[in-house]
Amino acid sequence: MCTFSVISMTASFLSSTQEDIQQKEGHMRWGDGFFIVYDITDRGSFEEVAPLRTLLEEVKKPKNVPLVLVGNKSDLDHIRQVTTEEGERLAAEMACAFYECSACVDEGGVVAEAFHELCREVRRRKAVQGKARRRSSTTHVKQAINKMLTKISS
Repeated sequence: MCTFSVISMTASFLSSTQEDIQQKEGHMRWGDGFFIVYDITDRGSFEEVAPLRTLLEEVKKPKNVPLVLVGNKSDLDHIRQVTTEEGERLAAEMACAFYECSACVDEGGVVAEAFHELCREVRRRKAVQGKARRRSSTTHVKQAINKMLTKISS
């Protein structure tokens, strides 16, 4: 099972009260994967992505959490303030997937594809973590057996 948190830039993150930030941190703690959503018609929401990602990294230390950057309101292209290229560039810097869509008019199922991408990434990372844990557990068992055999043979 995957748990997601959608972090939207509809309200100003940088001017949030301490209580608002603590509430966001609470949501960040339980999520396995995250969407950071900004409004392509609001440059301010785009500029708040980086500080929000920094907070996410601090809250989820030491993990590199699965993340998808989403530019919303693509149906309002005529009043766009953030270009697709800017979104793609930021996603590349953040090493995450990027989607531009309209939650209102989801032509082509882009919203669903973004959710599927995040789910795949969460599952992939959990599988890698599971293998790493199993490997370390095996090492611990080997060490315990070696200690027992050393005690028996002495």
